[in-house]
Amino acid sequence: MTETARKKPIIGVLQVAGVVVLMVLAFLFSREPERAEAITTSSVSSEKSKPAPLVSVMRPSVSSEQLSVKSTGSVTVRSYVTLTSQVSGRVVATSGALRSGGRFAAGETLVTLEQRDFTLALAQVQADVTSAQASLQLSKAEASVDISSYQRLSPGKKVPPLIAKEPQIAQAKAQLQAAIARRDIQQVNLERSVYSLPFSGRVVESSADEGQILNAGQSFGRVYALDAVEIAISLSPQELAKIAPAENRVAMITADGVTFEGRIERVAAERDPRTQFSQVFLTTDNSQSLTPGTFVSVTLSGPTIENTFMLPESALKVGEVLWVVRNNTIVEVSANILGRSNGKYLVEAFEYGEGIIIGSVPGARDGLAVRLADTE
Repeated sequence: MTETARKKPIIGVLQVAGVVVLMVLAFLFSREPERAEAITTSSVSSEKSKPAPLVSVMRPSVSSEQLSVKSTGSVTVRSYVTLTSQVSGRVVATSGALRSGGRFAAGETLVTLEQRDFTLALAQVQADVTSAQASLQLSKAEASVDISSYQRLSPGKKVPPLIAKEPQIAQAKAQLQAAIARRDIQQVNLERSVYSLPFSGRVVESSADEGQILNAGQSFGRVYALDAVEIAISLSPQELAKIAPAENRVAMITADGVTFEGRIERVAAERDPRTQFSQVFLTTDNSQSLTPGTFVSVTLSGPTIENTFMLPESALKVGEVLWVVRNNTIVEVSANILGRSNGKYLVEAFEYGEGIIIGSVPGARDGLAVRLADTE
């Protein structure tokens, strides 16, 4: 009983202390809204007391601009030609141009084969032609004599084909035609023993040399025509859209420090399935001086676009938007970007109020009051 009596005063003290703590907390919470309101009022008053930020603006004029696209590529060859002999024979002479890197003109003799076999074969078939011509003349003469004799013995009657030797004459004509065909073949073979090409070009590689025996159908080198040289670049669909229509579009080409003019000849029928880029092929009057494999830079001139602004990069904000000032307030405007050239953006012209903000503005947002720096 004594121990229970001791515990009762302690419990009572704790209850009183708890009540006091609750009263203090209730008092503090009751004053918090007033304090928060005071802080908010102070912040608003402080913000109102600050002057509106200064902004720099530009007022571009409406202009007509020409889009351009820059790309890199290389000099290529549309197709290579394999040197192949059409007849067999021993090489007796080769042109000095028939070396790697050599240049040759159209019709220039590159390889000459030994011609003795061809001339002898041609002489033989020419003799066959002469013999066939004589046989035909003989058949015609005999037919003339037989026809005359028959008409004397049987006047007014039709001469039978056998009397007129028509089968013999037809046979003689066929033999003559066959002999002429053999002669023409040998004449062509003789001409083919002298190898040339109908275009001007350059030699990539060659294995033909004097003393070598070439067989019909054997290849001995590779060349390309000078007018087959072209420039290939890759453009994205967006870049192609900037210069559409692409065919015959003028281009400035720089290769090995030399700049010259070219034109787009054609666009590949298919896109690269991995990059979705299209190959574009250009031609130039300077193709004869270009070496396949050379890297080039290309600037393509697109169409002229009316009613545009050319804006610096500092005018474009994140999300491809522009900030303009209207009634001393920032207004956010979506930029209709038409292209980019020399670090500037070409956008469709629009009403920009008091100006387009350039540069950054701390705390900028749509609806923020500002002051124009150039009017202070």
